[in-house]
Amino acid sequence: MNKPLRTNLMITLLAIASVLSIAPVVHAQRLLERSEVKDLNGVEVTEQLGNHVPLEASFTNSKGEEIVFGKYFDDETPVILVMVYYECPVVCPVVLSQLTTSLNKLDYTAGEDFRLLVVSFDHTETTSMALGERTNFLGEYNKGNTPQALEGIEFHTGDALNIRRLVNSIGFGFNPLNNGDFSHPISLMILSPKGKVTRYMYGFDYPPQELKLSLLDASQGKIADSLGDRLLHFCYRFDPLAGSYSIQAFRVMQVGALLTVLFIIIGLTILFMGDRVRRKLYQAKLSEAEIDNDAHIDDSHSSNTHPGSYAGAHTGPVS
Repeated sequence: MNKPLRTNLMITLLAIASVLSIAPVVHAQRLLERSEVKDLNGVEVTEQLGNHVPLEASFTNSKGEEIVFGKYFDDETPVILVMVYYECPVVCPVVLSQLTTSLNKLDYTAGEDFRLLVVSFDHTETTSMALGERTNFLGEYNKGNTPQALEGIEFHTGDALNIRRLVNSIGFGFNPLNNGDFSHPISLMILSPKGKVTRYMYGFDYPPQELKLSLLDASQGKIADSLGDRLLHFCYRFDPLAGSYSIQAFRVMQVGALLTVLFIIIGLTILFMGDRVRRKLYQAKLSEAEIDNDAHIDDSHSSNTHPGSYAGAHTGPVS
């Protein structure tokens, strides 16, 4: 087997092995259910899967610039949307910290493979608060000093009207408390490159593999940059009952059947090429032997006809 074929075959096998090896891991990692989040914090999310966020809504970024929300959706890059309030004493800092931990283990880069948008649902909060939280987040994110992350991670504030439009579109509820704090769900949303809600992730833990599969789903596989990612997107589907992604046996069987056909084709190709090589080698040796034989005959003929080659050919006087 030649080197390119061996290399491609090894890559394919390793990709399949990586998909199968994470099957129990992905299945075992379970996020909180909506009811558990409600019990934990008193407010739940009314899921709006398939709904679109208001792309014409305006918010203010951490630089003080007014941004139309649709600017962040380019038909290619999925978005992680996090609703917080910056003066939250406990829950929101934990959500952002846990998200940073997950992103640091993810082999995707913010600003390149996905965007991260954080929006305060408290309309009284200021741009300086957004800037401070963004600075802290970038400091904890391993790739926070890259141009991609600086471009792809942004924190926002907004007025009451635009905030209400956004939270209504994603079903995110919150209630003010007497002490000035808010009761709100513990969740983040995954949006498609066109702004459609594709997934909710609840609780404080966001397993990197779940997050990766959610982003692949949201982009319909567009951000897959390796064979392994494409196989992940093909073989795994989100199971709403289990609350996690699970491997699809039929898809694995399809991949197995494709690999079987591929191996047969490769085997037949190797046999065919090997037979051709052997024939060429045999013909080359045969031609070489014929050339050597002809050269030997020519040498013999030349020796037999050369003048003075016989003893009786001398005609001069004998002394």
